[in-house]
Amino acid sequence: MLMRVTELRIQNFRSIKNLNLELGKTTVFIGPNNSGKTAILDAVRIALTRKWGQRGTGFTEYDIHLATESDDPKVSPGVSIEIRTEEEQPGEWPDELQQDLDDISQLDAVTGKSFITLRASCVWNAADAAFLPAWEFLNAARAPLVGRSGRRVNLERFWQYLPVFYLGALRDADDEFSSRSQFWGRLLKAMEIPSALEARVQRLLDILNRKLLQADPRLAQVADVLSGATRVAARDRAGSVDLRLVPLKSWDLLSKAEIILRNEPDWPWLPLQRHGQGVQSLSVVFLFQAFVEHLLAELYEEHSVPVLALEEPETHLHPQAARTLWAHVNELPGQKIITTHSPYFVQHVPFRDIRLVRLTEDGTEVRWLPPSFSVQVPDNAELAALVGNNAQLLDFDTATQTLTVGGKLEEPLYRDLLTCYGIHADRAVISGVLHDLKDRSQQFISDDELKALETYARRIRGEIFFAHRWFIVEGQAEYLIVHALARELDYDLDEHGVSLIDAMNNGNPATFAALARAFGIPWCAVFDGDQAGNQYIQSIKDRDFDDAYVDQRCAVHPNGDLEGQLLADGLEPELRTALNNTGQADAMTIDRPTLELRLGNSKVHYAAELAAMLRGNPELAARMPQTFRDAIGGLRGLA
Repeated sequence: MLMRVTELRIQNFRSIKNLNLELGKTTVFIGPNNSGKTAILDAVRIALTRKWGQRGTGFTEYDIHLATESDDPKVSPGVSIEIRTEEEQPGEWPDELQQDLDDISQLDAVTGKSFITLRASCVWNAADAAFLPAWEFLNAARAPLVGRSGRRVNLERFWQYLPVFYLGALRDADDEFSSRSQFWGRLLKAMEIPSALEARVQRLLDILNRKLLQADPRLAQVADVLSGATRVAARDRAGSVDLRLVPLKSWDLLSKAEIILRNEPDWPWLPLQRHGQGVQSLSVVFLFQAFVEHLLAELYEEHSVPVLALEEPETHLHPQAARTLWAHVNELPGQKIITTHSPYFVQHVPFRDIRLVRLTEDGTEVRWLPPSFSVQVPDNAELAALVGNNAQLLDFDTATQTLTVGGKLEEPLYRDLLTCYGIHADRAVISGVLHDLKDRSQQFISDDELKALETYARRIRGEIFFAHRWFIVEGQAEYLIVHALARELDYDLDEHGVSLIDAMNNGNPATFAALARAFGIPWCAVFDGDQAGNQYIQSIKDRDFDDAYVDQRCAVHPNGDLEGQLLADGLEPELRTALNNTGQADAMTIDRPTLELRLGNSKVHYAAELAAMLRGNPELAARMPQTFRDAIGGLRGLA
């Protein structure tokens, strides 16, 4: 990919107070309604759209972020939206692009990569009594470029190389496949018909029109009556009317072009508008692909890369289609910035491409799994030497004074960084910044761990990222029992947005705890009170969780594994009945050791029967393991 938005900074825009985002080739935003997902897409569109910014249009006082109802948008510092594009590899941008954008392109002296930063801002202007927008390109220190670099022509050129297209959630096939649409209309107008063929088509249209008029004499009579309008209007000249039953010109014929399709070979052909909303919505998405492949270079530049801001591509699709859609959307040309509410669509999205959006007291917040963590600290010789000796983990950009850690910052290296500023005048502030860097780096999840989750957790991935809280258990038996028990305790997990994760079937508990921390999702866990269960708790503590915090969030059964705890709680009669219901006829008479062995070998089967027994049985629910009941009660208000 030649150009793409690598970083997006938004300040004081709608629900967003201050947000700094890294964007990939495809980035997927998920989260509740009104959390700020659409605001992020609109921020990109505003910064890259030429029509926005005409005085009196495109911006209102309601777009200014206000902390309280009494705040005055006119005294706000205003909106700031920064778009940064950067090469992935030094020298990636072709010479033609570099020459065309030479006035605004900057070179990172450390990495050798070219980059461009554009800032769109809008603030109240008292003299004009209006919110006035402005665009300016920035240098490495984020200060405005001046002189030749500040000319309007540079903005127009930049927009040519990075055009943005927006497809809203309510995609209307009638509009998108009309001659007026941003894609279909342009495609039709770009079609070139050879002049000889056009003349032949014109003759055929005229012949066809005459034959249709001759088919019924009344048509000619209607035309004669209508010609009276020309006689009245022209007065001194004779006029006439030709009733046209087919298009007059070849362009009129093209402008009436429409898509017809069928879903099965022996089904009838139907116009697109006669198909379901799902097919219509999908057709608009693929229309964008056709536009980019056939017309983008003609209308823009040879090296232009489109940015597609796409809301809810899964609209009106059934689950299987939504799952399949990801691969097609990901392969669309250009950069994609997507919002979705579909857990099925998210199932195949790589973990690092997911952005979880929430609305907090401080405005919109976005969580994700970054491969690195950065802070700004001053340069000095000691730091340069330390970075050089730890080049695999540390990087420092001298132009922006940015220190980056590509993983977890361990305690010894953290202390070495503090030592670099032992006599610095601002060492107290720098120490706080480095401490924050160390804390954030503890959330690092390696590519190997994510690869394991890609394999094991795909089934539940879509669900867990839309949940408000996570309840981690060991296996499927716990999954079945806890779901049934929670319903009987009047806390249905689905109804309250709780995802129950059977970790051993989807990865391991420590990874899910680390994942929850990275995405800011409250969680709790219950494990067997055996050696394995205690090892799970220790593995979570080893992920740099505070011991007291883990002890508060995790519990183990006091009587060993799940079966041992159920038996200790006096549920032997119910367990024997459960086994008997699964076809084990001797379950009512076997001895206790044999019963324990049978339960261990029939976990899912007995658990399903026990879950069924719980339905409408509050007495049985009151006898279930206390660890489960306490954890379910603790979910209320867990934060």
